[in-house]
Amino acid sequence: MSLFFVKKIKLFVIGTVWFVFNNTGLVAQEASGLSLGKPLEKMREPGEIYLAGNKGDWNVRCITGNPGEIDKCEIQQLLFLNENTPVADISIFKLPEGERAVAAANVMVPLETLLTKKLRFAFSEDSVKEFPYSFCNQNGCLVRMGLLKEDIEFMKKGTSSKFSITHISNPEASISVSLSLNGFTAAFDIIRPF
Repeated sequence: MSLFFVKKIKLFVIGTVWFVFNNTGLVAQEASGLSLGKPLEKMREPGEIYLAGNKGDWNVRCITGNPGEIDKCEIQQLLFLNENTPVADISIFKLPEGERAVAAANVMVPLETLLTKKLRFAFSEDSVKEFPYSFCNQNGCLVRMGLLKEDIEFMKKGTSSKFSITHISNPEASISVSLSLNGFTAAFDIIRPF
C-alpha cells in the first residue's frame, strides 16, 4: 500500500469520527421532535356514545361529556328469546343520592307488544313487580323503571332475573325472557350517578 493511500484512509476515518461526534445532538433533536400520537379516546366529541368495557354479560356504555365534565355511563344487556332472536334491550344507570329510587332502567321491547298488559320483572322468586309502558317509537316500546335499593340487592345476589311481555297476537300467553346477572355487581359498582 502506498503512503498516500494510507493517509487518505486515516483522513477518512478521522473525518467520519469527527462528523459522528459533532452531529449526535442533531440526531437527538430529530428524535425528540417525533410525534407520539394522541389516544383516540381523547378525541371523542361531546355526546358521542362509546363502549367503555364489559363485565360478564353486561356492557358499560358511556356518553362523552363536554370538556371538563365526567362521562355519563350506564350498563346494558341485549336479551334474546333464543340464540338468534333479540327481543329486548335493558340499560341501567344510577340516580343522584336523595332519590327514592337508587337507579333507573330503560327496557326496550318490540313493537306489537300488548301494551295493556304491563311488563313483569322478577328480581327474585319473592320479588316480582309490574311496570307500565311509557311510549313507543319506530324502534320499539319503552318501559321506564325506578329501581329501589332492595331491587338492586336482589340482582346483585342472583344469577339471573326474568321478565315477561305479551305479544299482541296471543294476549293469553306471556313470553318470558331471562336476564343474565353475570357481572352485574361489578358493572353496577363502577358507574357513577347521572
